Amino acid sequence: MQLSERYFRALMANSADVVAVLSRDGTFAFVGENVRQVFGHTPQDMLGRSLGDFAHPDDRAALIERIATRVAAPMGSTGTYAFRLRDGAGRWRTVEATGCNLLDDPEVQGMVGNIRDITERVEAERSRRESETLYHALAEAAPVGIFRTDRAGRILFANRRLAAMTGLAPERILAEGWLPAVHPDDRARLEAEAPFCKGDGTPLMLDFRLAGLEGTAMSVFLQTTPLHDAAGVLQGCIGTLTDISEYVRTAEALLVAEARNDAIVGAAGDAIITLDDEGIVHSFNRSAEAMFGVAAADIVWQRVDRLIPEASVGKHDAYLKQDYPSQPGRHGIGCTSGIEARRADGTLFPIELSVSLLEEQGRRLYIAIIRDVTERRRIEAELIRAKEAAEAADRAKSAFLATMSHELRTPLNAVIGFAQVIEMRILGADAIDRYTEYAASIRKSGEHLLGIIDDILDISRIESGSLNLAEHPVDLTDVVGQSLNLVAMQAGQRGVAVSLDLERELPPLRADELRLRQILVNLLSNAIKFTDAGGQVTVSSRQAEDGGVLLRVQDTGVGMAPEDIPKALERFSQVDQSMTRRHEGAGLGLPLTKRLVELHDGTLLIDSAPGQGTTVTVRLPPSRVASLDELLQAAGV
Repeated sequence: MQLSERYFRALMANSADVVAVLSRDGTFAFVGENVRQVFGHTPQDMLGRSLGDFAHPDDRAALIERIATRVAAPMGSTGTYAFRLRDGAGRWRTVEATGCNLLDDPEVQGMVGNIRDITERVEAERSRRESETLYHALAEAAPVGIFRTDRAGRILFANRRLAAMTGLAPERILAEGWLPAVHPDDRARLEAEAPFCKGDGTPLMLDFRLAGLEGTAMSVFLQTTPLHDAAGVLQGCIGTLTDISEYVRTAEALLVAEARNDAIVGAAGDAIITLDDEGIVHSFNRSAEAMFGVAAADIVWQRVDRLIPEASVGKHDAYLKQDYPSQPGRHGIGCTSGIEARRADGTLFPIELSVSLLEEQGRRLYIAIIRDVTERRRIEAELIRAKEAAEAADRAKSAFLATMSHELRTPLNAVIGFAQVIEMRILGADAIDRYTEYAASIRKSGEHLLGIIDDILDISRIESGSLNLAEHPVDLTDVVGQSLNLVAMQAGQRGVAVSLDLERELPPLRADELRLRQILVNLLSNAIKFTDAGGQVTVSSRQAEDGGVLLRVQDTGVGMAPEDIPKALERFSQVDQSMTRRHEGAGLGLPLTKRLVELHDGTLLIDSAPGQGTTVTVRLPPSRVASLDELLQAAGV
């Protein structure tokens, strides 16, 4: 008995399978000693622990369910399950466990299982599948027809290119082979050669023709390679069909090479020129013809000087005569940018030049690849201008913020100062009139601040698209009158006369009355502010020839240079900071006015010159003109 047990243990110790006994709850009741060699665990580590403790978390639930199923199965029933098991080094091994339910056997009272490490087999199977997938992907992507046969010559695989070349459906190729597509005149020769490939695996290299539609033929080259198994027994072959029609039609290999090179050079987007060390042009591709405006026939076998700026001809000749290390074949000798070439009409343009040197049998040829970088330089210049514009905008924004801080601080200082005088009654309790004046100054300063803040908020709403117009029929004459009343005090304080020149029977407008009045007040306020005492501001309006309405504010003030007008209409930009300081204001009026006009589908034009005054014209389109009936209806008449 002891001999039999030692024999049994010796067998288990040298077995590749680990024998284990699981109790009803799935814990190890016995583990073979060879678990050390197979999985790196000791039997003592595993006894009393659940098999699920060693299983991968993703496999654990299914494994426990399998154990429960085996426990509930009849005595003597077996089952196999594969899962991942952690070995003693912490690595996950794929195992296959075969269990037999012997729970009711009084001598066993457990489930006997063989646990086999199949990691290498699984990995080999995965590698095989990946290899097959890669093989099929490469075969399908190949530009040649590829097929595989068994030993009897039956087609086991054919790629799409083979089907396209033969004109046969893939299903037909697998059923009948591709021999039906062979040209009738070549079929007998192919059938005579094929048996050798089938019999002893002799490789085939054969050219023949495939019959095409309407009597056409495709010349192909067949090449087969035998496939043997590990024992060296022939299993079939792999073959390729390559379309060699172009080669067959070419009389000489040299002509084929020249045709191919000419096609590549001709299709290149860059100019490609070859010349010798004397500066004689040997070839001139189509892109070079288009780039330089010279036909190849007019430049080949002529000197290249006509394509080079006159000042650079001598330097170019020295470049061609320069000694380069002798090196057979083609090799690069330089890539240059920042140089110019000359077109047929004499104009110069920037290029990038890459030069290779070809030396064969003592003959030297230069291959020049030339790229016109005019467009790139233009884009670079535009990017630089855009960068400068962004920097200018940033500077303008900084200047605007500086101005705003001044414009906000000045009235705030007045508010705080006058408020302190009133609060502390510095002038005494009886100076009621002076305190009233100070209160009025506080109100004016507050109104000034409110106006600045309103302008900023209006511009922000317009830029964000959240300012909506409350449109209804508006009497333009009334709006002009209301606007004049609002600036009358300002005009009187500055000694500026304001006159009116309105066309009779101006049509009503479909507009936002508040915003239209804001446009007029901004323009009038600006005109009065920049007009010295004794000057004149004129408001005029008439109907345009296209049916729209023109509204014009003209002054005799200081004016501005024409090149400064766009700046005056930009956000965060002011024409003259010193002028703005002298005349006050945040410089928001014109940008805000322009955007309000554009919200009404109109345009704002400025005509001005230093010392000649300024004329601002607002043009509203015919679509903004309302009928008299609409105006009366809106007024409730």
